[in-house]
This record gives sequence, structure tokens and C-alpha cells, in this order.
Amino acid sequence: MKVKVYGGCVSRDILNFDEAETMQLVSYNARSSLATLGSNNVAKTIPNKYYESLSNISSKFQRRMVESDFNNEIIESAAAEDYDVLLIDFLVDRFHLAEINGKLVTRSVEFVRSGIKPDKLINTFSDQYMKLWCEGIDNLFSVVDHEVGLDAIKINKVYWSNQANTPEDTILLNDKWEIEKNNGKLKAMYDYVEQILPSSSIIEVDKDILVADSNHKWGLSPFHFTDDYYKKMVEKMRT
Repeated sequence: MKVKVYGGCVSRDILNFDEAETMQLVSYNARSSLATLGSNNVAKTIPNKYYESLSNISSKFQRRMVESDFNNEIIESAAAEDYDVLLIDFLVDRFHLAEINGKLVTRSVEFVRSGIKPDKLINTFSDQYMKLWCEGIDNLFSVVDHEVGLDAIKINKVYWSNQANTPEDTILLNDKWEIEKNNGKLKAMYDYVEQILPSSSIIEVDKDILVADSNHKWGLSPFHFTDDYYKKMVEKMRT
């Protein structure tokens, strides 16, 4: 099974637990909000001076992801007939949007490190953001449907967890992160795509498996889970 991942480590790391090696990672697009993928925004370009500012990002991978976001590369990638599954999660949509020279990009942590000063911001919890997000979903799904077929899309229907595997970190999670607010937004997003896609395109594990791992390699967060989550998602992907 050839898999493209568009989202975050909550989806990418699933393939690390595929011990039978039944899944092959074709590409990974991260740090790029669906709200930037509306057809009007995709048609816009960004002046070279902003790309030059990306040299301020020390990590080559992170620099590459911001550049990919500037270019909306997931659109071209999704149109290529070189994969079986496009696995998408919406956790990157926790970031605000930044407008530079009339084009919307994702205001990720990596974007902020570039030092670029945006012309304006769009709050991730605003009605405007949700409108743009729906336009982005519609455009991406249209591209996939036309070139590959909508049955290639799998949505990782995952929520933020308010439980860690230690009592101390459970308290820390709930003190540091706006979990309920973000989960409310995620529910609205899932409700939208479930009107478009069949239930077979939605992958979801039991909520009791969504436990934040205090010792996760990427650190403690509401979407860095214990190994049980990734193993269960491998099972779900295979069925």
C-alpha cells in the first residue's frame, strides 16, 4: 500500500509501527493548513524575498515544509497517480493563518522562526478561517476526485487527549493546552467532511486509546500518543 501523508506526526508516525511493512511512505506534507488550499489562494504567488527569509530556519526539514506550504505543493502531489492512500489529519489546523503579499500561508512555529512579518493574521477559531478551510477541503477533494478518485482519501479522525499516562502530566496537559476548544473545532471539521466522504473513508480509534505519552519522542502534547494508538491505527489502515 503506497501512502501519502498530509498532516502531522499523529499520522506520519503510524507507519513506524507497520512491522509487517505493508505500507510504503511516498511523501509527507506537514505544517500546511487546509485553509490555504482554496483555488483562489493556490493561484497566488509569493515574492522571492520571502523564500530567502526561510534560511533563518535552521532545520532543513522544517525549512522545506514551510516552502512546501508557500507553494501549496500538496495540490500537485495529490494529483499524481503514484499512491493508493492519501492519509489526512486536521491537527495542523490549530495554527493561525498569515497573509504575505496577498497570499495566505500557515503561521506554524517554523514560519515564525523565519522572521517574516505578515501583513495580517486570521485566527484559527474565527468564522473566516472555517470558511477558508471548507474552500480548501473542497478544492483538494476535487483534485483527488478528478485525478485519482475520492476512495483514495482516508481521514484520520483524531481528537486531542486530555489524559496522559501519568497523573502529573494529565494536569500539565489540561493547564497548558486549550483541549476542549480545539476538539470543538475538530468536530465541526469532521462533520463537514463526513457529508462528502463515505464512512469507509473515516478512520477512528476508541477514545480510551487516545492517551498522551509522557515519554513521547516529540515531547508531551495532547496529540503525541502512547504506542497503543499507532498500533491500532496500523490495524485500521489495513482493513
